[in-house]
Amino acid sequence: MGAGLRDNKRLRSLSKQERRARTFKSKKKLPFIFLSFIVFLALLFFGVNFILKNSFPAWLKMNFPYILCVPYLIALSVYNYVFDLNYERKLKQSVQEKESVKLKLRSIRSQLNPHFMFNALTSIQGLMNKNDIAAANHYLTLFANLTRTVLNTTDQDLISLEDELKIQEDYLQMEQLRFGFQYQVTVGEEINIANTEIPAMLLQPFVENAVKHGVAPLQQNGSIKVQVSKQGNSLYLSVTDNGKGFDKEVTQQKGSLGLKLSDERIALFNLVNPDQPVVLNIDSKQTGITITIMFINLFS
Repeated sequence: MGAGLRDNKRLRSLSKQERRARTFKSKKKLPFIFLSFIVFLALLFFGVNFILKNSFPAWLKMNFPYILCVPYLIALSVYNYVFDLNYERKLKQSVQEKESVKLKLRSIRSQLNPHFMFNALTSIQGLMNKNDIAAANHYLTLFANLTRTVLNTTDQDLISLEDELKIQEDYLQMEQLRFGFQYQVTVGEEINIANTEIPAMLLQPFVENAVKHGVAPLQQNGSIKVQVSKQGNSLYLSVTDNGKGFDKEVTQQKGSLGLKLSDERIALFNLVNPDQPVVLNIDSKQTGITITIMFINLFS
């Protein structure tokens, strides 16, 4: 049922893009057609006056408007043909560029998955080093279920917000076994998370950083909040922790692959979707950090 709704949404989105392309194409043509028509009327007016005032054959005086229409229609047809040919070439080039960007997005996504696996396995190793076998076994069970979910979405550029939040809750539940922090996930009542789609695993690096750089040192005193809200036509996702915060540039220089890949991913996503850009904001303080991802005009 959910897959069917997403397929229908993609079809509606595709037809919407096609309508926009056709509208844009028509608007580009209108100025020339309007101007050429004005020129045609001017030539017709002055030509008829000139012919009537001079001694030209009667058949020319009778048929001059029709004779003038022929080159006008030929010129208009040639213009339409050349314009359409050039437009189709540019459209094809644009499609190829977007496909290239999508391939890069998938490449980045494929790098995020092993990065996530590595961090999870490190957590399991930490539990085993503490000789907490029961917790490690429980973690492994959660990890297996989460891995299956992540792998099932590998070939999807977009997944439902419901699936994305489920992945984050499962991950937070796993890490809670190791560090003992508290977490909370809240969603605005006006948001239909089953029918709202976002890039898959977009939240994951920020949730991981909230755990690793924020609440891990605090253990049971740590707190993470994941909030989803709607403001106007835009969707807001935020991840807040009560850790000591971090400097984004310093953290990336120290090897935070997740943040670096997320920045690249958002930049590429905005190239494909300029009308619905994603904006990332990081507000870091000594009392905690809030990362906000804004999907502008997502509901328009």
